Amino acid sequence: MVSDVRAQVVADPVLRGRVLLGDAPLAAGTVVLHQINDVTQGEIDSTRVAPDGTFSLRLPGVPNPTRGELYFAAVRHSGVMYFGYAVTQAVQLDSIYEIQAYDTLVAPAEGVPVTLEARHIFFEPEPNGTAWRLTDVFQLRNDLERTLVARPGGRVWSYPLPDVATEVLTGEGEMSADVITFEEGSLVVRAALPPGERMFVVRYTLASPEVAIPTPGGTEMFDVLVREPAPPLEIEGLVPAESIEMEGGATYRRFAGEDVAAPVVRVALGEERGPPPVRWIAVGLAAVLAVGGLLAFRGGSRRPTPVRVDAHHALLVEIARLDEEFQGRTSPSNAAKQEYRSRRAELIQRLKTSS
Repeated sequence: MVSDVRAQVVADPVLRGRVLLGDAPLAAGTVVLHQINDVTQGEIDSTRVAPDGTFSLRLPGVPNPTRGELYFAAVRHSGVMYFGYAVTQAVQLDSIYEIQAYDTLVAPAEGVPVTLEARHIFFEPEPNGTAWRLTDVFQLRNDLERTLVARPGGRVWSYPLPDVATEVLTGEGEMSADVITFEEGSLVVRAALPPGERMFVVRYTLASPEVAIPTPGGTEMFDVLVREPAPPLEIEGLVPAESIEMEGGATYRRFAGEDVAAPVVRVALGEERGPPPVRWIAVGLAAVLAVGGLLAFRGGSRRPTPVRVDAHHALLVEIARLDEEFQGRTSPSNAAKQEYRSRRAELIQRLKTSS
């Protein structure tokens, strides 16, 4: 009997890639390799790109899923860091690893009117019944072929919140709190915005669901979701749609609109009406917002379409940004070191548990 011996081919732990500047190769730059696992977390190697934009980096080994291990690479161009995807499996090393970079465009001091592709506002009553907590999800889209950057002391984009909003919290989604702030009634974004979509989240409190929501510049898709039980509401410019039942049984009354161009969307108490049909969505609100994935609900009878935001990528960006900022400090205090380690551990844990 002849036994069939099949040799197992061990993957070569080399990350071979290229950096693109728009559609052309980036002819100069340094690619930095990051490793994250249970033992090592941070930059481990770097290399210069070749004139044709290619590079090669040898890894310490193939990614080990049992250790929650992953690798990713980044390059800086014109002061902006650009990141590739997370490599978590050996099979990914068979493909060319691409990092997409862009030239920059300096925004005027007041910022630019970036396209607001979608906005989703979740109204939830506080447990004591005396106020409402709003989760306001913005999805921006940079339609230019350059990365928008702020000039010194300037901003990339800003947007007003309701003038009665209190307890405003920023810094969730894809951007950190030091580049998204709440200033004089408006959100102010100073983060670089590459071409494509970027999402961020802000939370604030209202004393009443009756509110005038500023909506300057137009919104391609606008949803307001109100957690039941809630008083009857009417929302100027939006129409009632199918309610949404989240995993766990929470039901949200939904109002929707497309190409909303009014400068203000007003929410007012309305007359009691029969409940609309309910559509069940197998995803919890907390999980949806925590990992950066968001369901964008279209109006009418059309099926909900997911807006895909790469949670891994967003967390990688934040980890690398945190490392870079900390390493740039000359003599950090013990408190600063502890804050850095704590924040980094939190981000890595989210990275390992995100899907």
